[in-house]
Amino acid sequence: MPIDPAVLAKSLSTLNDLDPTRDLPATMRQAVLAAKQLFDAQAAGIMLADDDGQLRWASASDQRAQTLEDNQEIFAAGPCAQAYTTGKPAVMHDATLERRWGEIALTFVEVQIRSGVSVPVELGGGPIGTLDVYTVDPRDWDDNEVRALQAYAGVVASLLAAAVDAELKGALATQLQTALDSRVLIEQAKDAGLTR
Repeated sequence: MPIDPAVLAKSLSTLNDLDPTRDLPATMRQAVLAAKQLFDAQAAGIMLADDDGQLRWASASDQRAQTLEDNQEIFAAGPCAQAYTTGKPAVMHDATLERRWGEIALTFVEVQIRSGVSVPVELGGGPIGTLDVYTVDPRDWDDNEVRALQAYAGVVASLLAAAVDAELKGALATQLQTALDSRVLIEQAKDAGLTR
């Protein structure tokens, strides 16, 4: 489904009007709801890394999205995990046909989701989490849709950066800071490996 550039711009502008310094959880929920609407998806979510660099559920459009995010957290597998570890978009076209996803595909089928796409949310030089959208039908996610979701992830990253700058308090703010700290440790480890 091609994304009209004018519709994308209008949708992104609604995100730019959000104020994460007032209510970060509500801001992230609005971001996933806007992504869900733009991509004509049935679920959307955001995951952020923890102290160990493992993805954890952060925000979801609804219970179905939360179930998908929770299970990808538990199995450390699925489009979210792949997008986070590779730093590149990950696409599931049809959970019933793609064996490469392993057990996590069963969760997708169980909650009646057949496809999804995850893109990294990047701050501090690399991924700190993912932005994810899911549909009930199989879907051939084209490059246009993936780039549009990446644009959304860039705005989400900006909103998260504003929250960090404002030194917000709360569970989601703590999770965000943990994701950023994890990113710094990963970059330090990479630098140490290059200098030896």
